[in-house]
Amino acid sequence: MSSVLPVPDAEVRRHDAAVLVGTAAVLLVVTGISVFFGSAGLAPSEVLHGLRLMIGGAPMGTPEAQIVMLRLVRIGLGVLVGASLGLSGFLLQTAFRNPLADSYLLGVSGGAQLAVTLVALLGLAGTVASVPVMIAAPLTGALLVLGMLLVISRRIGHDLLAFLLSGLALSYMLNALYSILVSTRPDILSSTIFWSWMGLNRASGTGMAVVAAGLIVAVPAVMSLMRPLRSYLVGDDFAQNLGVNVRTTRISLLFISVILAATSVAASGVVGFAGLFSPHLARLLTRRTDRTFVVLTMLMGATVVVVGDLIARSVSVSEVPLNTVLSLFGAPYLIWLSIKSRRVM
Repeated sequence: MSSVLPVPDAEVRRHDAAVLVGTAAVLLVVTGISVFFGSAGLAPSEVLHGLRLMIGGAPMGTPEAQIVMLRLVRIGLGVLVGASLGLSGFLLQTAFRNPLADSYLLGVSGGAQLAVTLVALLGLAGTVASVPVMIAAPLTGALLVLGMLLVISRRIGHDLLAFLLSGLALSYMLNALYSILVSTRPDILSSTIFWSWMGLNRASGTGMAVVAAGLIVAVPAVMSLMRPLRSYLVGDDFAQNLGVNVRTTRISLLFISVILAATSVAASGVVGFAGLFSPHLARLLTRRTDRTFVVLTMLMGATVVVVGDLIARSVSVSEVPLNTVLSLFGAPYLIWLSIKSRRVM
């Protein structure tokens, strides 16, 4: 009997490895296809010529090489933002034990948008500590929202529903302040709308660095939390009986989730539904909640954003906002998921 017992574990490991390799392969294929699409209208031969120039270390003065470089930076940012939002969505759904939870429900995007509005209102420009203002401002606004959420959590304690409702109320309040500011200065409306719609339009090395920094901090932290996280998913009483500090675990999950969402929204504007989609897509391929699932969720998030961006710049001469594309697919899925959750209850 003892020789038979390890077989299921070996099968599970092989399955997990196959799922990760397969998902990574899909992401690579989608990434490769994305290089050939864009508003510049380069022919495939011109794209390949630009890639050869880049690989050969030729000067970047040729238009083909410059355009291909811009596309690669855009795709790279899409991969990082998708991975970040996928992990953020998983952590938030875990913290609330709710498959419908999403980071933007807590006012992250509202805080970022309000900060961008204030920057436009004051006419600020330039950089802050070598970071462009239009990245530093939304990042600061989103992190201030995180601070308010932490203060709220200290008051509310263990009531998850009250915390979620408080986050929703905070989101509405920030949107109301944004509306008031815009109504007093209609001339800044175009700047704030362009920021919220920008998606991966203004991809840059700085934006990639900001999102990558969030992931570098978050991923090891999440991996170290996997044991208490699995206990937390069963329930507060079960986790406490195993010696898990439920409040600390919950706050840690919320903190990391909002940090990831904040860096993503700072670099790419509002990108909805990617964080909601990714954990559910990962669940279709594996039922276990472990480190493999964390990596799979990030790969799913990256794939969702890159595919969404590919559609956004392929369906029209003038590019469709990435958030619009993801919402077209995400809204029906959210309705279906709500109905399914209601039936289970």
